[in-house]
Amino acid sequence: MKNTIGIIGNGSFGSFLVRKLTKRFKVLVHDPFDKPEKTYDASLEEISRCAFIILAIPIDAYRKVLPQLKPLITKDTTIVDISSVKTEPVQLLDELLPGQKRVVTHPLFGPQSAEKSYWGHVVIMCPSVSDSNSYAKIKDFVISEGLAVVEKTPEEHDKEMAYAQGLTFFLARALLKTGVHDVSLHTPSFKKLLDLAELESHHSEELFKTIQQGNPYVSEIRKTFLKEAQDLDKSL
Repeated sequence: MKNTIGIIGNGSFGSFLVRKLTKRFKVLVHDPFDKPEKTYDASLEEISRCAFIILAIPIDAYRKVLPQLKPLITKDTTIVDISSVKTEPVQLLDELLPGQKRVVTHPLFGPQSAEKSYWGHVVIMCPSVSDSNSYAKIKDFVISEGLAVVEKTPEEHDKEMAYAQGLTFFLARALLKTGVHDVSLHTPSFKKLLDLAELESHHSEELFKTIQQGNPYVSEIRKTFLKEAQDLDKSL
């Protein structure tokens, strides 16, 4: 099944990928807990015969899924990592699938923002920890879809995304829990806070935990922010 793309995981992003990729490829999906449409539903054995296998699962699931894949895949199979953090999944791939071809990426968008169009969206790609031939193929495909590619090392990615996603999602979750949507009077700046809180309402608990706990740089940034907030509160 050289021209077939396998996807493990049929959650929000996995099902989004199915809708997008079936326009150009045959797609098979495996998820024992969230069954995809019958057209795409496949066993892990069938998925293992695909040339490219996309891991649309939480990082916590890597330790269960990758050992199951190991005896099934061949040296020609390329594992595509799309998780929201990069250093930890690379370490897991090194440990659980040593020597296996892989391409390490992070699409900086979700189903809510990119369902209608990829315009203005970015995919982070990590050439230093990816198979060069598979990387070139996926990069060409990503660009052909109208997406921009930004190349980073896993460490560079996680350091920058600790602010861009880690701090942002943390603030959004806190805003959501404070009940900001109960306020009837809005200013333009307050509307931006409402939009931020609303965005977080669409994120799964698994994604939130992945970004907060899977990125080694986020914890320190949260601590710094909370200290500055406490100092500001004391000054008032």
